[in-house]
Amino acid sequence: MPEPDPRLLLMAYLDGELEGEERARIEALLEGDETLRRELGEMRKLVETTRELSPDARSDEELERFWRKVHVRLERGTAWVLLLAGAFGLTAFGLYVFFASPDRAWPVKLAGALALLGAAGLLSSVWRERRRVLPFDRYTREVDR
Repeated sequence: MPEPDPRLLLMAYLDGELEGEERARIEALLEGDETLRRELGEMRKLVETTRELSPDARSDEELERFWRKVHVRLERGTAWVLLLAGAFGLTAFGLYVFFASPDRAWPVKLAGALALLGAAGLLSSVWRERRRVLPFDRYTREVDR
């Protein structure tokens, strides 16, 4: 059986996952091969850089503290209310213009009404399903890491 390429084992060596003969073999190869040592050094730099970039636990705490503030919750809630009120108003006006207009033929109005009923039925179905599944959804609960 052919020996595996030592480059494939460098990360395992760096992580301390090699033992016995494999570890001794890689260390012997590292002593005699400058290119392999350079690759190991680059891997070490990469590991150190990614460890420095990993998120700090404090950032989660700061974000949680931010969301607990009253003005943030009020701001977000007010924005949702305004958005929904505007969307409802525009939709109501559009429906009024569409159905109250005398120049539209009754088949067009019927098709529009059927499309709206279909959309409302789908929305209602998805909303009811979501409400039923929500208590069992594992992604809605907060996860401590």
